[in-house]
Amino acid sequence: MKTWQLIVVGILLAGNQWVVAEQATNGESILERDQVTGEWMGTRPVLCDCGIQIFGGYTMEVWGNTTGGIKTGSVYSGLMNFGAEVDLEKTAGWKGASVKTTWLWLSGRDPSADLVGNFLAVSNIAGFNTLRMFELWFQQNLLDDKISLRAGQLAADSEFIISDYGGLFINGTFGWPASASMNMPSGGPGYPVGGLGARLALNPVDWFTFQSAVFQGNVFAQDVNRHGFRWRLDAETGYTFLNEAQFRWNHRDEETWLPGQFKAGAWFQTGASADALAENTDSGNAGYYAILDQMLFREPGEPECCGKDGKDFKAPVRVTKSDQGLGWFGRVSFAPADRNFISFYFDSGFNYKGLIPTRDNDTVGIGFGYAGLSNGARNSLAADGSSPTGAEMVIEFTYQAQITRWLVVQPDLQYIINPGGANDLSNAFVVGGRASVTF
Repeated sequence: MKTWQLIVVGILLAGNQWVVAEQATNGESILERDQVTGEWMGTRPVLCDCGIQIFGGYTMEVWGNTTGGIKTGSVYSGLMNFGAEVDLEKTAGWKGASVKTTWLWLSGRDPSADLVGNFLAVSNIAGFNTLRMFELWFQQNLLDDKISLRAGQLAADSEFIISDYGGLFINGTFGWPASASMNMPSGGPGYPVGGLGARLALNPVDWFTFQSAVFQGNVFAQDVNRHGFRWRLDAETGYTFLNEAQFRWNHRDEETWLPGQFKAGAWFQTGASADALAENTDSGNAGYYAILDQMLFREPGEPECCGKDGKDFKAPVRVTKSDQGLGWFGRVSFAPADRNFISFYFDSGFNYKGLIPTRDNDTVGIGFGYAGLSNGARNSLAADGSSPTGAEMVIEFTYQAQITRWLVVQPDLQYIINPGGANDLSNAFVVGGRASVTF
């Protein structure tokens, strides 16, 4: 047995003994917990009261390519994430201040690289096997959170270019889209590599946010920036600037219409490697995008009892707003065709939470992603001996089942059209899924 396998077995055995001791202490059923490890014999709530939140989880995936792509077969991908967030107002009396760090342990193989040969990544957790520091930042909020400043090692895909409904899907392009990962140097400051930077967010009213950030221009490739500490700020490496405006409607409790959100933004790149299609450039790079998330149908909420013991029939009956129903999202992105691999990008999809009776917390979704190759990208593929097409596309169908509060299981189907944006590989049909455990 390999060393890392022995370590995993040891962790599991120690965790099992911890669970037994925890259950004996408070009598709580493991199925009723928010996290599988429980309250750590009373330690977790004490830490939370002191402003210290320790978090962690493990996500495991199995993927099988049934046809097309590079080859048929199956692979395993794993991700352990862990870290801590500290509210400095609770711990030290520093109002509005907080710090956070997140670490990733990636293991297994990448189904896109090993089986399919596509760039709209099948898995949004697969990557170079390593232990990496992903986030390490300090945040200061001012004026009742109307102003927020964050600095340190940041992940742009936690706040920029993201659709709320798109977060259901496992294919990586529905998170940090290919219009960013394929056009920014080394994939940009998105999972699994963060970047040194700073972010300013302004929230003057509850329905509007404007945020702006600057990052180091090149976060470096995963196998180069192995542990997340390769920082470099200079004119040659350049800088990545992101700006985004967000508009929300019907999010307040008293608003009964269907909620939605619109985002519009742009990114700008400087430095020697800003041009995705050339080794050196002084002209910079840019991309522009828009995102819409909209709830289309909401299931009826549950009535609340009024008065003492719910018997005051003269009082108006209040109905809680349900989060179950049908939602839709759409994203579109444009980038200059003379210096980017992806010049036009579009994705869209539908989610339905609570579709199956008695499964109120389950969500089913279908999504479509389209990444249009620029003329320069097609010429580059042709020079390498490939037969380029106009675009790579993906269709994903997924079902996220909330088994317990700490366990989520998600079977998934993906159909990849034109893997690699060329005719060299047949369309691939990938079957798989994931299970996620919260510690």
